Amino acid sequence: MKKLAIGAPLAMLLVVSLLVVGLATRIIGGSGPSAGAMADIPAGYLTIYQAAADTCPGLPWQVLAAIGKKETNHGRSGLPGVQSGTNFAGAAGPMQFGIGGKAGNTWGGLPVRQVPPDLSYGMDGDGDGIANVYDPADAIFSAAGYLCANGGAQSADLTRAIFAYNHADWYVSEILAVASGYAAGGPAGLPSGPGVERAVAFAYSQLGQPYVWGATGEGGTFDCSGLTLRAYQAGGVQLPRTSREQWYAGARVGNPADLLPGDLVFYAYDLGDPATIHHVGIYIGAGNMIDAPRSGAVIRIEPALRGDYIGAVRPTAAP
Repeated sequence: MKKLAIGAPLAMLLVVSLLVVGLATRIIGGSGPSAGAMADIPAGYLTIYQAAADTCPGLPWQVLAAIGKKETNHGRSGLPGVQSGTNFAGAAGPMQFGIGGKAGNTWGGLPVRQVPPDLSYGMDGDGDGIANVYDPADAIFSAAGYLCANGGAQSADLTRAIFAYNHADWYVSEILAVASGYAAGGPAGLPSGPGVERAVAFAYSQLGQPYVWGATGEGGTFDCSGLTLRAYQAGGVQLPRTSREQWYAGARVGNPADLLPGDLVFYAYDLGDPATIHHVGIYIGAGNMIDAPRSGAVIRIEPALRGDYIGAVRPTAAP
């Protein structure tokens, strides 16, 4: 198991520094909580999720919160292993770290121990000198470190980071979907709403459908621009057929921090040349998109921030 290169005191210093200077480190997915998130996440937990995510620049706090929701309903679950002991697999605490058994020992060392000297994933998040797997601050800061070490930094590979947390593709999809709902301005799934809401709702309804190159819905199959084409047709907006043509079908979104659900996000081989655009997806909030990725894959939720991102377009706004 890899070790963290950052200890609890430095983690807390980073949190304070980021809050003082007001630095927005998360380029995509840095939005505040949605009304649904405010209603669902205990206030104390919400603060910890946000502070812990800031120790890993680029990690959306919504992903941490979604894991906390999935694992223990933000510590409210009464199942074994949440407040004490372990579950059947040896996982413990509000973020369900493995402390032995089938779940392994990603926490590292005893479930409650003095720190330092250990710089394992189990860290002291609240600065009291104890790394306690059952303490929300310790567990959530440790989860941020674990995700960061496995691809979460700068949202470079959120799919891989979440998969490392629980090795299942369905788990990744569920976490990203919950995270998107926690973002302010998050996905609107009302099919009777405005055009962008109908477009996003259509994209959600196609999750799990297979990718077929050149397909625009025939037999429930799509390629990337075929999905965006049909999604916006459902919203009453006609787009061109290909991703390169769709690049010119709306107002450009210049700053990734300004992305809204329903925006089309584009990817190119040469970031200085839109003629090399090769892929498009529909942004849904929290740094995620719905797209038809490639042959052999299915329509799914994936991180929108990656190395070949060239920009975004808002089809409901004039060019």
